[in-house]
Amino acid sequence: MRLLRFVAVLCALAIGGSIGSATAAPTPVPGGANQVAGVSGNLSQVLFNGTLRIRGMSFKNAVTSDNMHPNAAGERALVLRMIVSNGAHHEDHGYFDATLADANGITVTGRPLDDGWSLQPGSAGRASIGFSIPADFVPKRMVLIEAAHLRARAFRISLRPSDLPAVTAAP
Repeated sequence: MRLLRFVAVLCALAIGGSIGSATAAPTPVPGGANQVAGVSGNLSQVLFNGTLRIRGMSFKNAVTSDNMHPNAAGERALVLRMIVSNGAHHEDHGYFDATLADANGITVTGRPLDDGWSLQPGSAGRASIGFSIPADFVPKRMVLIEAAHLRARAFRISLRPSDLPAVTAAP
């Protein structure tokens, strides 16, 4: 009799377990294809990814001394400037690969406008990145990934309209 009850309970658990798992909602997968781990914030914050600290970030319209020009007619040139500090216990060399994205996920890639940084522990340097964007492109997010260190955590930065300079009329 006990054996029969035991088998009945096992069958009920097996049937109930498979019915329960068949009706459970699937767990959404976080991130996207090849998403890199990172830290999030905005331009006015000091962000630290475990190795580098970035602060003093600002976007400006490019000027002649930036050596940054729009890639095509109907585009404008923006320059991101920031201070990069080495928070590691070893020397750090590098630069950022930078991407802007709008609300629809359309991206524009930037390019370094300097030689990157070579920082001793605790020291800081300036970095600048240029972007040529369509005049009607409104970036909502920016991702900075340290190019020389594939395992470094990315910086994911939310952008507000007030973070960007006003569109200037072409001369």
